[in-house]
Order: sequence, then structure tokens, then C-alpha cells
Amino acid sequence: MYTFYRKVDEVNMIKLTNSKTGGGGHLLNNAFTLIELLAVIIILAIIALIAVPVILDVVEDARISAGKSEANMILGSINNYCATEDVKYQLDNSYTRLCTTSLDVDQVKEMVNLGNADIINVNYDGTKLTELVIESNNHTFTLCPSGKFAMDDEECPKFPASLISLLLEQYSADNTTGLVKDSTNENLYYYTGTNEQVANNFLWYGGHQWRVLEFDESANTLTLITQQPLTTIQPASAGWESEEAYNNSYINNWLNDYFLNSLDSSIQSNIQKTTFNVGIYTDVDEIKTEQNVGLLDEDQYKRAGDGTTGQNSFLDIKDRFWLGNRFSSSSVRYVLGDDGLSSGSVSDTDGVRAVIKISDITITGGDGTLANNYQIANKSTNTDNVQVGEYINVPYSGDDNACGSDNMCTFRVVSKDEDSIKVVLNGLLPTASEYGSSATITTSHTIYTPLNTFAEGISNTYRYTGNKTFYIGNYSSGANYEDVQDETLEASVGLPTVGEMFSGNDIDLSTSSAKTFVDVNTIENPTASSGYSTMNRFRSPYVRRVHSDGSLSSSSVSSASGVRAVIYLKSGTSAITFTGGKGTPNSPYVLQ
Repeated sequence: MYTFYRKVDEVNMIKLTNSKTGGGGHLLNNAFTLIELLAVIIILAIIALIAVPVILDVVEDARISAGKSEANMILGSINNYCATEDVKYQLDNSYTRLCTTSLDVDQVKEMVNLGNADIINVNYDGTKLTELVIESNNHTFTLCPSGKFAMDDEECPKFPASLISLLLEQYSADNTTGLVKDSTNENLYYYTGTNEQVANNFLWYGGHQWRVLEFDESANTLTLITQQPLTTIQPASAGWESEEAYNNSYINNWLNDYFLNSLDSSIQSNIQKTTFNVGIYTDVDEIKTEQNVGLLDEDQYKRAGDGTTGQNSFLDIKDRFWLGNRFSSSSVRYVLGDDGLSSGSVSDTDGVRAVIKISDITITGGDGTLANNYQIANKSTNTDNVQVGEYINVPYSGDDNACGSDNMCTFRVVSKDEDSIKVVLNGLLPTASEYGSSATITTSHTIYTPLNTFAEGISNTYRYTGNKTFYIGNYSSGANYEDVQDETLEASVGLPTVGEMFSGNDIDLSTSSAKTFVDVNTIENPTASSGYSTMNRFRSPYVRRVHSDGSLSSSSVSSASGVRAVIYLKSGTSAITFTGGKGTPNSPYVLQ
């Protein structure tokens, strides 16, 4: 029998011991048996089985990382090359560019050092890359709308993405409602149909909720209209029969002075001046005007609905609002509360919905529905940098249940000054109230009893307690909205003023819980009243009130009506930090 020894030294070399001989031959205690050798081999095999995949994974991770880096370097190089070419072309229009709509794979190989990568597909729309597929390190990398790459069979992340790219996902050549393509312009897409058929074109942008009317894929622009009426005013002193007359109208001044200047500078800079048709309703482009902000024309309204009367349109909000076209020398077209079209005297008061054209924007969330608008990343952090139109939840300690069981009052920002922000309750107080003894409001009026009680329920931690100026002037037939500034009242709390932001039916006044253009869950006491009082009289003894159809009525001071409180919150050096929320109706900023 033969046995191998573990240890060899000069004294005890490897021996062969014959078990049949005498002489005390024996086995050393430190010898390996065959079973032990097999065990060691098995252990080493197991270690190899564990280690090799780990090592291979490390190698593969390195390969993927290198591939992504290479893809990003190629993307950056193409963008830099094309940007440089654009500058050269601006300086010399005879310069021949590679970066055009006909850019192909071979041209990319001319402009960029590909290293170990290869270009599978490329598409350039004249301004940016819309498609880029790269093969590198045994993987395929596809450029996503967000500007990032998806690898192999991975799907592109939905966000961030351009708004136009998200909207295009709704298009089908078979569509007859929803998103359809214009028959005369293959780059132009627009929405048509009822609210049920057009339910995912809502955008929260710059403190306002918009609907996308149309977009131009080639020009990279979108046309928007506010979902809610922003105010209620008389449009002009006469029906406009020339461009100059429209440009000098009350409503154009409100849109391009008051409203435009209320927007954040970043929003203003993205609004493109565009052509608005303000001619007679039977020939809307009879008169054209170039403006930053305008009104919907009658043809646009009809196109969004049945094409003839405009009925069955997603633009119908069961509320009256002005169009940009006259009916006669003394009247202007408007949309009725029942979806039809009509004409009203220029001394009538109806809602104002702004229309703008913007460059495409990057969306970071939302699904385009009323409750979950498409949104951009911008968020305010405190009452100093909050945007006009954004929503804020403020703690309420009153015992009148004015702000529901959560004791948080939802306000909307009306305007800003150096040390405060003016906010209006996004709803009504729970109980209607008479106005007072006369149409000229004072702080001793009957309506100031619920106003003062409500204001005391807002802690001085948040509320600016000094007096501010409220405009209480007359708003009679034919008046300019600025006429109300003739008289003032100094107070710490008040009511909406005619011509201010959100001084109309933006909360969808109704005695029904079925709201048509807002989410009822965002409104304080949504069925308390079908109207509310303003700070302004029509003429004694009548006061201006916002009516449920979006117009301004004139009611006796002895008539009870809804109360919509206006207060000021601290800002400037006393700015209050938001502790949560997004500033939207469904997710207001939170003060705690």
C-alpha cells in the first residue's frame, strides 16, 4: 500500500512502506487521503463557479459604462458640430452644412470620431437630433426624447420629455376626434371633440391651467388657451372695425399689459408674438393683429367642435367668454354658457380666456388630465418667489368650518408687491351675506363682519396685518376696467376687485357639485352660492356681483350673495417658506 505524505524534509523523505514487512512501518498523521483531495477540488470548483460570473458581471458593467460614455460623447460631439455649423451659416449663407434634414450616417462619420462605436441610424430635423442609434461594446444605445439613452430593449423613460413628443403619442391617422392632423399642413396638429374625447391636453404652466389647442411639429411651437376664465370685463368702447381699434380695446390692454406682466419672466420670454384674427365673425382674418396674448377666434372655436356651430367642443366650459371677433360696430361675439355662439354689447361683461403661442417645453410629470396636468419642473420655495396664479394652503383656526375639516384654506395668488402677496380664497365662505347699507363699500358694511371673522382665523404668522389699498370705484356700462381705481379703501381684508386676476367665475360657481372646468375637490365650499360680491358698485344702490354664467350682474346691496375673501400674506423680508406641494390646484403649496 502506498501513501503520499504532506510534508517532505531532509530526515523524513517520501517513503514507501510495505505493510507486509516488520520493522514498525507506519503512516504519518499529516497525510492527505484521496477523499480530502477530492473535497479540496470540489471546493475550488465551487469558488470558481461563484467568482467567474461575478468577474464576468464586472467586465460587462464596465463594457456597458464604456458604451454609454461613448454614446454620450458622440451625441455631444454631433450637437457641438451642428451648433458651430449654424454659427458659420449665419455668418455666411453660402456655407455648406452637414447638419440638415438630410443628415445621414456617413455624414456623421465625417464629423465625429466614433472610436469603437458605429452609427446605426440618425435623423436631424434642422434644429436638433430627433433620432440617434449607436452600437458600442456589443450593445445598442437609442436616444430618448429626454436626451438620455435607452440600452438594447429598454424603453425610454417617459420623463423628462418634450410636450410635443408626449402629445404626438395620442395621434393616430384614424382619429376623427381627439388629436387630428390639419388637412392643409402636415406639420400642424389640433384637438377637436368633446371633453370626454379630449381629456389629456391639460397643462399647468406659469401658475395657470391651460388647454393645448394645436401644435406645429416643424416650428416646435404650441398654441394654448387658459382653461379657466381669468377675469370678467367689458371688452371695448365699441366693436373694433380696424386693427388700431382692437389694439386700443380694453380687453387687448388687459391681456397684453395686466395679464402678460403678471407672468413670471421665464414664461414671458417663452411666449412668441403671433398673429390673431380679430375681424368680423363671418371673415375672422379680415383684420389681423400681432400680439403676445390674444383671444380665440370663431373659426378656432368651431374647429374644436362640430365645425359649424362649435358645439360639442372641449372648449365649452358652460361659461360665457369673449371671442376676438365683432358681430357689429357695437357688439362682440362670445361663447354662451350652453355651448352655443352669440353676440353681446360691448358694455356686457363676460369672461376672458387668454391665448398664447409658446416654444416647446420639457415636461417632468403628469398625464395631461384635469386632475394631473402635464407639468414642468419649476417650483416656488416661498411667498417671495411664488408665481401669480399658484395655489397655497394656509392653516385656519376659525370655528366656522370655513375651510373644511382639514382646517387648511386654499388661496390663489392674485398679485405681488414688495412686502406681501395678495391672495383670494379659492372658493367661498360657507354662508352668504348681504352687502351693506350702500353700494359704496366701507369697513363697517355688513359684509365686513364675516370677512373680519375669517381673517382673524388666519394666524399673524402668515397674514400681513397692515392695511393695503382696495379699489372700490364704479364699474358702470361702457367702463374701462381701470375706472374702478378712481376710489380706494384702506383695509387688511376685502373682496375681489373688477379687472383683477381671478375676479370672475374661475372657481366655476354653481349650486351643483358637478363642476365643468375645475376639480370640485379643490374648491372651498363649492356649493355655497351661485354668485359672489365684488368691491365695486354698478350704480347706487346696486353692486357688481360675479354670476354663475361668468358675467357680472348688478344686484341690490340688500341681496345676500357669496363671500370670497381677499387677504395679504407676508412676503419680501418676511417671506414664509413652503413646506410641501407643487402650487397646483390638486397639490397647493403648504404653509405650516
